[in-house]
Amino acid sequence: METKPLSYKIIFHIDMNCFFASCERIEDPSLVGKPMVVAHNDVFRKSIILTASYEARKYGIYTTMLVKDAMRLCPSLTIVEPKFHLYQKQSKIFFDYLYTITPKIEITSIDEGYLDVTEVVSGADALALAQKIQDELLQTYHLPCSIGIAPNKFLAKMASDMKKPLGITILRKREIQEKLWPLPIKAMIGVGKKTEPRLQAIGIQTIKDLVNFQDQALLQKTVGTAMYEYLLERANGQDNSEVNYQTDDEVSSISNAHTFYVNVNSPKVIKETLKVLSNSVSNRLMNRGLYASNVGIQIRFGDFQQINRSRGLVDGINDSDEFWSVIEDIFDDYYDGYSEVRLVGVFATRFVTSKEKTKQVTIFDDFDKITKEQQLTKILGAIKDQYGQTSIKVGYYKYEKKEEEV
Repeated sequence: METKPLSYKIIFHIDMNCFFASCERIEDPSLVGKPMVVAHNDVFRKSIILTASYEARKYGIYTTMLVKDAMRLCPSLTIVEPKFHLYQKQSKIFFDYLYTITPKIEITSIDEGYLDVTEVVSGADALALAQKIQDELLQTYHLPCSIGIAPNKFLAKMASDMKKPLGITILRKREIQEKLWPLPIKAMIGVGKKTEPRLQAIGIQTIKDLVNFQDQALLQKTVGTAMYEYLLERANGQDNSEVNYQTDDEVSSISNAHTFYVNVNSPKVIKETLKVLSNSVSNRLMNRGLYASNVGIQIRFGDFQQINRSRGLVDGINDSDEFWSVIEDIFDDYYDGYSEVRLVGVFATRFVTSKEKTKQVTIFDDFDKITKEQQLTKILGAIKDQYGQTSIKVGYYKYEKKEEEV
């Protein structure tokens, strides 16, 4: 008997719980159960906290709080230096597992993504599948997560935020008034630190207040036309955006992005994140035997504005060092050093294969150096093939310009 196609979609949003802290605990189990934060432990403890464990949060400690302030709240707090190579490794494990469920995955960050499981399960089986995913990630890989289940991406994301840690929440359109509208306006995806006080200033404290707001002209003037339309559609559960996935057969671009838990304006933290994303994209290019002749970055600011900046290259690249060099240059050219950033991404387009790629060597080039570099690349590639792509890493700080600690 043929199964009748569903008239609606089943979308999962899967979000790792305290991802950086979870990764550190995988490497050092003695950290389990302790109040801990991931942050640079500088002498004056002026660094910001990148992740706080749930045990630390009970003391009032939160992401972006200064370490010195957190220590006052919890003198026994454990501070762990961030290890971005470790987070990249665990992120790969996470998404490799999800690809065993469905190829229809949109990776939105190093620790979260959307799955379109419409063709994988019927409506009644969605909860069972979510439970299976959550259990296997925790028991097999020691990665706790929360999962939102809904008919579109916005509602799925809102649902995954409703119960943490280790929550599974279903949010149906008929439940919007009951579950979504009572939430404070700041809980709505897209409402940042700048938009929230503007809405509160005109009397909007909850999502329900937004939906029922009488003076639509004032609302539009307050947040702008684009944000106005976005907020009203989402508050009513409307989101027509598709899960943006790609198959290996038809790849027109390769990208990866990370959404910060809160807005960040530290060039050091943003660059470290971009470095991880850059390595991820470059590894995917190498695995497919592709070279990118156009690479770029995406920056979404705290005020919901977004820029995409790219650079065309005469010769295609996929080497991680070359890739990062271009990405870093683009970032330095376009980031002002102080604006609050919510999301950063790295992308590559306009691909050529290894057969199409040609290296233009001139009489001014050092042929011995070129030959040695080619030999080294082959050796490193062979080691990575045998022992894994994360077995050898080129450090971020080796060529890093000296920057003020944050």
